[in-house]
Amino acid sequence: MEQPAEQRLAALLGNSLEAKVKEKTDAFGGLLTREAAVQLLCQENGISTERKLPLSEARASLLPFSFSARVDRIFPIQQFPGGTMRTVRLHISDKSGEATLVLWNEQAKIAQGGIFAGDGIECSGAYVRAGEVAIGRNGNIARAGASKALSVSELKEGLCNVQGTVEKAEGARSYADKRSGEKKQMVPFTICSGGKCCRAVWWSPGADALRLCAGGQVVLEGAAFREGELHLNSFSRVVAQGAARGKSGEFQGISFDGFDAVIEIGGEKFRTGIDDALLLFRLAPGSGVLPQTLLSIKSNALAGKQASYSAEGSKLVSIEFES
Repeated sequence: MEQPAEQRLAALLGNSLEAKVKEKTDAFGGLLTREAAVQLLCQENGISTERKLPLSEARASLLPFSFSARVDRIFPIQQFPGGTMRTVRLHISDKSGEATLVLWNEQAKIAQGGIFAGDGIECSGAYVRAGEVAIGRNGNIARAGASKALSVSELKEGLCNVQGTVEKAEGARSYADKRSGEKKQMVPFTICSGGKCCRAVWWSPGADALRLCAGGQVVLEGAAFREGELHLNSFSRVVAQGAARGKSGEFQGISFDGFDAVIEIGGEKFRTGIDDALLLFRLAPGSGVLPQTLLSIKSNALAGKQASYSAEGSKLVSIEFES
């Protein structure tokens, strides 16, 4: 077991420890406590003062700390205008309590297939800001224990995580909300694993929702299995496990051929349905505005920009634009 910070400092400084502590407190006019002086000396000598805390004690900590926890839920990733900043919130818990963990930018990428609801995590360099736990730039988050994602053959009534291969993706469909009459989208598909297949419906997927393609390996988080079908809502997550081809290139634009949108990027052309194109470009159908008009406006604004995109065969799976 690793020695406490002060013991490691004493081993390093030997008999001069107390003299160094007094020198440090005198430098601050005697206003520094011994503990604070030891912490400063540890930092100067490259010795970590970080303590591992349960979540119930984390909020009172004024210093960086480490912790272990379980991921209960991962919320949708938020992308800020310009595309250079992103954040994701995770609801986490341990035996002592619960908290919200906020991850930014590079750290947030771990939520895109690196960790799942139900996983254990180990974090260091953590601190509390505005009541939420965050990880510092020099901190780290790592998966410490994998959760159990069921195969389709193991499904039972209730909420679950499911893994499998998309056998059939029917594309986005529009429907009217029964209560509000608002036009929304649903994505029906079929997922298979464990020698069995199941129909699934993703109701009102978020703007950053993964585009489902036949043959893609996915994990469904927070799905409800009832009456032989899987149902997902806007709080569910679908995370890709397959290896879509990642590329980059210049975006040339969008044209239309009947009810299809033809997307040209990096010298390649991809044909997709209008509703699927709206999902790819994070556009919501507007009242009284044709989808083709929305896509044309978006196309004109993005023409000539560099973008990263993923494709599976002839299908465009995702597209992200540089700021």
